[in-house]
Amino acid sequence: MYQKFQEVLNEIIQTIVAEETANIKKAALLLSKTVMEGGTLYTFGTGHSLSIALEAVGKRGSLIKAKLLDEHIGNLARFERLEGLGPIIMKNHQLRQEDTVIVASNSGRNPLTIEVAKEAKRKGAKVITISAHAVKAELVSLSKDGKYLSDFADVAIDNHGDSKDLLIEIPATDLKVGSPSTLTGIYIYYLMLTEAVDLMIKNNFQPPLIKG
Repeated sequence: MYQKFQEVLNEIIQTIVAEETANIKKAALLLSKTVMEGGTLYTFGTGHSLSIALEAVGKRGSLIKAKLLDEHIGNLARFERLEGLGPIIMKNHQLRQEDTVIVASNSGRNPLTIEVAKEAKRKGAKVITISAHAVKAELVSLSKDGKYLSDFADVAIDNHGDSKDLLIEIPATDLKVGSPSTLTGIYIYYLMLTEAVDLMIKNNFQPPLIKG
């Protein structure tokens, strides 16, 4: 199973590179402009997607002006299907048009992440989403307006996963193992970040990164 997981994950990564490079470069351009214009990168995710949001914040090599939108709240997985919480969280953040928000959610169908993206756009920030676009054909949205996370993106990046988010079948059982979405989400983020840094350098702008 070790080798099978590696093979299937590599196939997904190759698909991301082949089909999402244009969107990743668009997202990197937004991010580079945010940094060069003095804006802030905000990130948001619930459940396991919180790992993607955390990866962008407060570690060596990350942007100095990068913040979690829910930095004072514990993991919000218990509340991701609760309507109306997104606007309450967003009241605590004075987003500007110079800012960029990355919202990650594999399913992209839960009200909380959808509301956060919608509110970020309403406040004038640019929104980048990372989700499995195949879910739109597999599961109905849990948002009352029937929308999905990617519907509120300036740039919507597909992680090329699905609603199951499991890759490897275990023989003689009905079980699967090996969730790819956190790995692919972080991979997409770093493709975006490194491209954004390259754009900054090409514009003779010193990338404001936390030093190692």
